[in-house]
Amino acid sequence: MDVTAEPMETLLKRFQSFRPPTLKGTENAVECERWLEDIEMLFEYLESTDDRRVKLVGHQLQDVAKIWWITMKRALEHRGTQITWKVFKTEFYQRFFRVSYRKDKGAEFANLRQGKLNIEEYVAKFSSLLRFTPHVAENEEAVADRFINCLKPDIFTLVNTGRPNNFTDALNRAKGAEAGLLRQ
Repeated sequence: MDVTAEPMETLLKRFQSFRPPTLKGTENAVECERWLEDIEMLFEYLESTDDRRVKLVGHQLQDVAKIWWITMKRALEHRGTQITWKVFKTEFYQRFFRVSYRKDKGAEFANLRQGKLNIEEYVAKFSSLLRFTPHVAENEEAVADRFINCLKPDIFTLVNTGRPNNFTDALNRAKGAEAGLLRQ
């Protein structure tokens, strides 16, 4: 089935059948972050297009969050801004994540090293903090470089051979290197 051809009403019913989480906007930053992660996972599962994500997400906002989005959407439209999923997320972070929280997470990302973490733990932490560093996240090669450069030295050496230029390749090589080192 071509999900892009699915009528919006059908998609909304299918989306709602998964009982997606709602957001009131009074939750703390960690809860807002979890909400967004859960919504994005559902969108990926449903293979939702960018414009459909923006339309569907409004149904999951309540109270303060709904008022914020209605107001923000109008302001963006008035400025002539095309409202993409990336635009929604940027505005969402600015509204629901205090500047100090974003700066703290950015600093945490800047100081992140694999250290005693295994690859799965490291990639989970890396990925969760990456969103707070848009200057890195927007460039696939920069993401791969940052990921590789903060690996344990023995894994770094194995992964850096042939220098992968994208995150997926770097991650796969790191997993393989870690597995190989564990077998030794």
